Amino acid sequence: MRKISYGFTQLMKLHLHDYHVNLKAKMVPFAGYEMPVQYPQGVLKEHLYCRESCGLFDVSHMGQVKVFGEDRMKFVETLTTGEFQTKKSGQSVLCLILNEKAGIIDDTIVAKRDDHIHIVVNAGNKFIDMKQMDKIIKDYNYKVQYEYLKDKPLIAVQGPNAHKVLNEIFGTEYNLDKIPFMFMVNIQKNGIDYQINRCGYTGEDGYEISVENSKAQELCDKLLATKMTQFCGLGARDSLRLEAGLCLHGHEMDDTISPYEAKLMWTVRKPNKETGKYNESAAFIGRDALPQRQKDAKFKRMGFITQSGIARPPCDIEFQGQKIGSVTSGTYSPNLKKGLGFAFINNEYAKDGTQLQADIRGSKVNITLSPTPFVPQRYYKPEKK
Repeated sequence: MRKISYGFTQLMKLHLHDYHVNLKAKMVPFAGYEMPVQYPQGVLKEHLYCRESCGLFDVSHMGQVKVFGEDRMKFVETLTTGEFQTKKSGQSVLCLILNEKAGIIDDTIVAKRDDHIHIVVNAGNKFIDMKQMDKIIKDYNYKVQYEYLKDKPLIAVQGPNAHKVLNEIFGTEYNLDKIPFMFMVNIQKNGIDYQINRCGYTGEDGYEISVENSKAQELCDKLLATKMTQFCGLGARDSLRLEAGLCLHGHEMDDTISPYEAKLMWTVRKPNKETGKYNESAAFIGRDALPQRQKDAKFKRMGFITQSGIARPPCDIEFQGQKIGSVTSGTYSPNLKKGLGFAFINNEYAKDGTQLQADIRGSKVNITLSPTPFVPQRYYKPEKK
């Protein structure tokens, strides 16, 4: 993995920066922003609280973009690997933005709406992504316009009590506890507009709420007043996403890594099995390069569990003293009480159950390649009638 350069000359601040400082958050640089990495309770307790009740995460550093215009479907199907023709209004899709060589520029959640497309991209890549959008509009002459929502904070509400928290704040009349996973709705409460998507990055049930900057602190106050929530920082967010088997751009993905190598082909649009044709209005950038990337792939992303210690990048993975891979992410799992992570492993050794070694600062530690997620994902599923 190459080191990602975000290109920011100075750190930006979240809309709620002072709010987090008042909560005694420890602030650190991340993806061009000054971000809360933990609060006084610490990463371990934040992680477990999210798994047991409901964690709050300020993810306003992410980029939110609205795309309008008659060619918006062609545009989003050129930009991303997602399939949208059969999706209902409000339905969201996790997909990738690829370059011409099928390297992953970014991963994104895209929601189809009645009159526009809503896109959420990673903080460190959002301006790179918008340059790609500009290029597509110019090259394909698409009749679209996009709006970067820089003044819309985004708060993630994650955990088994997330639906109870939203019902307490907004009331049960909106049926927010019943909206499907990966589905976006807009509501208005007391004259305030909220955009709510049932999704998240922890493996738990949860929502991401977008609101006007002037109303963000009021929303956070109400969320904390439920007594079922507490704020969690980047530290807990990372250990939660790793337990849930979720990738992070700049670690398991970058613009040199293909969806095959990252084991993310499930996010890529497929042709109809019967007709062999794609259900689309336009082909996505990078499609033509995918078959060759598959043939050329020499490694793939694998999960691993350590017998002792924590293998974090940079860290080589070895078999009988020979380097056969490298760690991309690693952490301590509060739920499993052991180290775990992701690594790119040479295809010859990339099989669950394989015993290997991690070179942790000169110490050889035994690891076992493991299927993911490491802990069960608990996204919302409606009860079967």
